[in-house]
Amino acid sequence: MTAISSSPELSPDAQRELDRRRGRFVPWVIAAFYITFMSALIGFVVIAYSHPPSETTPEAYDKGLAYNDTLKRSAQMAALGWQSTIDYDSGRLTFGLQDNHHAPIEHARVKAWFVHPGDRKFDRSFDMSDTGGGVYISDAPLPAAGLWSVHVTAEVQDRQYQATTQIEVQ
Repeated sequence: MTAISSSPELSPDAQRELDRRRGRFVPWVIAAFYITFMSALIGFVVIAYSHPPSETTPEAYDKGLAYNDTLKRSAQMAALGWQSTIDYDSGRLTFGLQDNHHAPIEHARVKAWFVHPGDRKFDRSFDMSDTGGGVYISDAPLPAAGLWSVHVTAEVQDRQYQATTQIEVQ
């Protein structure tokens, strides 16, 4: 049985020339692959070094050591049994504070912080005024719409209470 060939038989010189031409293009394919691969890696390294992560915490070790103090203050605050409400409407923040017997807590020093999750330059803080009956208010115009974290701290004598909530500003 004879093999059927789709191409005519070539002379040995013509076959060598054909093989040589085919062989030239293989190293170029390999070189193109590695150049493409390495340029992508170099690009990723440049991006990584030019945009350091924003998740780093300055003095992380010292803050870690102070964590037990934070837990202690949190337990003291929980033992107070105070309750609060936070409301934001049309640029005005209202904070209500009651003790564990539902009596209003008055004459506290209250401060509110608005934290924008996307841009630190929008963060704001406001001192709140006591209107009586355990209610504290502040005009708090915010520069941008979005979801904001609101942190409120109330201090009465040597006791401190903190509350946090999220608000959506249109």
